[in-house]
Amino acid sequence: MRVASSGRLVREVGEFALIDQITRLVGSVASSRLRIGIGDDAAAWRPRPGHDVVITTDVLIERVHFRLDWTDWGSLGHKALAVNLSDLAAMGARPRLAFVDLGLRGSERDQEVLDLYRSARKLGQRFGLVIAGGDTTRAPNGVVIAVTVVGDVPKDGRPLLTRSAARPGDLIGVTGPLGLAAAGLRVLERGLKTLDGSPAMQEAYHRPQPRVREGLLLRRCGVRAAMDLSDGLLGDLPKICERSGVSAIVDLFRLPIPNAIKWGFSDWRDLALRGGDDYELLFTAPPHVFERVCRAFRRAGLRPPFRIGQIVEAGTEGPQVKLRNVLGKLEVVEPGGYTHFKV
Repeated sequence: MRVASSGRLVREVGEFALIDQITRLVGSVASSRLRIGIGDDAAAWRPRPGHDVVITTDVLIERVHFRLDWTDWGSLGHKALAVNLSDLAAMGARPRLAFVDLGLRGSERDQEVLDLYRSARKLGQRFGLVIAGGDTTRAPNGVVIAVTVVGDVPKDGRPLLTRSAARPGDLIGVTGPLGLAAAGLRVLERGLKTLDGSPAMQEAYHRPQPRVREGLLLRRCGVRAAMDLSDGLLGDLPKICERSGVSAIVDLFRLPIPNAIKWGFSDWRDLALRGGDDYELLFTAPPHVFERVCRAFRRAGLRPPFRIGQIVEAGTEGPQVKLRNVLGKLEVVEPGGYTHFKV
């Protein structure tokens, strides 16, 4: 029996409204060393002048974020670390250390747990990251994985990427295709494994690729505004607009949505733009900086980013996201992507 308490049900409040309440509560205590707090992809702490430490954390819970009958333990370890690396990539930071907290029923096999750590270690080694510790405990209701990643920033005088630095006139870019992971989840839910493109969709869902190199290049090229796409384009772009006090126009014909998604799902637009779990980087930059980014990506052997729209002044109605079709017609869209605690 629960102890009686006041307040509204969390599922009625909603995930982002709850985060706003928490921010107002804990964000009221200022610290000169906390450079970036709640509201971006990661926090930034300055222990001494000229040295920024970037910290992020994320939790994966069985039957909320994954199902063990759909995924193997190696893929689970990869994804648990990848979603945190993506947060650091969105800030333009270098990952250094990871701490893994693991809750287990006790009925798992030791080799399954080791497979999880092997896969996480392999991914971390690609970026010079070391798994430095963590905790294990009993979790009778299902597997829980909580990962914290610590990174730092090259001493080049350039600021971290944030959600509040978009400006009118900026172009909007993304580092890769949209909707593959959401389509992969749909494939698993509906048993559509013979669908064209199904293997790539499932791979994107199980093993997202964090854009760490891309994030470092964005910051080095002079980009100021970015975040990772975890809640879908129409869930995350409004966050940049709100934090920056601007609006955005997205060109539908420019969106990098694979044809397999358009052919395979009648609701392909919502699936690709609101489904989430893309873990590509979304950024804005002035046109000359955007061109610099494209050249830098090519020199590094990376696919250049896709230009998908532009940032404009927010009107009297406040920050908005509008979709523009090939004929130039604008459609105001309701912001929203993946969210926990849906009623």
